[in-house]
Amino acid sequence: MQSRDVIIVGGGHNGLACAAYLARAGLDVLVLERRDVLGGAAVTESPWLGYQISSASYVVSLMPPRVIDELQLKRFGYKTSLLDPDYYLPYRDGTSLTLWGDLNRSAEEIARFSKKDADAYIEFDKYFQRVGNLLHDMMYVIPPNLTLREVPNWLAVAGKLRKWTGRDVAEAVRLFTLSGMDFLDEWFEDERVKGALATQTIVGAWCGPMSPGSAYVLIHHWVGEIDGHAGAWGWVHGGMGAVSKSLAGAARAAGAEIRTDAPVHRVTIRDGRAVGVELTDGITLGARRVVSGAHPTTTYLDLIGEAALPEEATRDIKRFRTRSGSVKVNLALRDLPRPMAWEGDLPGDPHTGIMSISPSIEYLERAWDDAKYGRMSTDPYVEVVFPTVFEPGVAPENKHVALCFTQFGPFELKDGSWTDGGADEYGRNVVRVLDEHCPGLADSVEHIEVLPPPEIERRFGLLGGNIMQGEMTPDQMFCFRPIPGYADYHTPIKDMYLCGAGTHPGGGVMAVPGRNAAQVVLRDAKLSRALERVRSFTKRT
Repeated sequence: MQSRDVIIVGGGHNGLACAAYLARAGLDVLVLERRDVLGGAAVTESPWLGYQISSASYVVSLMPPRVIDELQLKRFGYKTSLLDPDYYLPYRDGTSLTLWGDLNRSAEEIARFSKKDADAYIEFDKYFQRVGNLLHDMMYVIPPNLTLREVPNWLAVAGKLRKWTGRDVAEAVRLFTLSGMDFLDEWFEDERVKGALATQTIVGAWCGPMSPGSAYVLIHHWVGEIDGHAGAWGWVHGGMGAVSKSLAGAARAAGAEIRTDAPVHRVTIRDGRAVGVELTDGITLGARRVVSGAHPTTTYLDLIGEAALPEEATRDIKRFRTRSGSVKVNLALRDLPRPMAWEGDLPGDPHTGIMSISPSIEYLERAWDDAKYGRMSTDPYVEVVFPTVFEPGVAPENKHVALCFTQFGPFELKDGSWTDGGADEYGRNVVRVLDEHCPGLADSVEHIEVLPPPEIERRFGLLGGNIMQGEMTPDQMFCFRPIPGYADYHTPIKDMYLCGAGTHPGGGVMAVPGRNAAQVVLRDAKLSRALERVRSFTKRT
């Protein structure tokens, strides 16, 4: 039986990135993806004839230029268009607020509501640029585990933090523990301004803007960039599946083999070491090392199995929280919507950036209140991207697409179910909220697809529907992600690794977990080769 250097379980974007880095280093790599399409949640699909829909993830920001350049992704079709403005927020009274990538232009907009807030926004941006840059340095760090033998690695981390002052450390701790509302209250006074900025405190999170720790979610989404525009978002031409295609192209060009329709049943373990995988059809494939891009809980409990795990690891992974209230709603439209406040051409500012329904922090918190008691939000948070503005070919001629990221919908509804009318009801809530701000939108809807948390789990393997592969809270970050003792991409099984968003630095289409995991695998492989040479030399002498 042929034995590969590495088998990667899961062809999500992190698994593909890991494969590309390993193959470029000369390893024989095989990627196994259970679905018939690559990309995990970064995928383009066709739910309706003539439409190309980014079913789950839909914009990019966190993909670093470093990864794009190292893997030469543009050579393999990676192309983005800047979403500008960053956010366009219409209100029911016919007014609007626009936040631009241009700092001064945003301040001028905010000044229409509050001169004090406009001045504060300048300082707010400087603050986040500094804190974001400091946290950005930590993205590529392999998190040391909490053991004495890792003291040298902790000293290396301290070296990364040498630019940090005591105040910087204090601010980082505050951001991890403070609510988004308390944090924004320190800076701003106008409810519309705070509502606009609070959107990023809840995206992908199982919390409201008044929940402790939600301030960190804001900074996590602030560290991205598009073509040098800090904190910006971008549309990927070809949809999010094009991200995965470019990563797969880089991996294949380096020699990796990628198979779809190849679901893995379990990891083959011998004497505490991963030696390959068994597919659901019974075929076994050998490998010197196995890397999983699947959800950490799936990897530990299903692919490895409790019987092979230490008791502590089993207990810890069962405590790993992976709840979500995210619901993706995809719309096919006859026409682009016109917000009440917009009198310009179509398409215009509401369509070339992200349109967001978030009039206040209270609005977001009430949406969360519904979810935490088991109800879908009556008035959900909604943000919308219109990809046909950048790429008309993703819809039939003169038709349009609206990709809506929304919150909140709990995994289990207290009354009823998602499959028995719940998804349709939630879709109507989203369309109604949009129509209240953009009259006529409801009549323009020709198709609607609603992906509540159970469907996100079923289709993409994101347990609980959590788009980050696990909640990003202080106790589930850095050296605690996914569980204490195994944050460095290793698992309790020798030669078995994780590379998905359930590892540091977390969720978002960034490919950094895949890159970091590849560095660990390569380091271990190099060490193993060195030890083999030593043993061979010892035997000869």
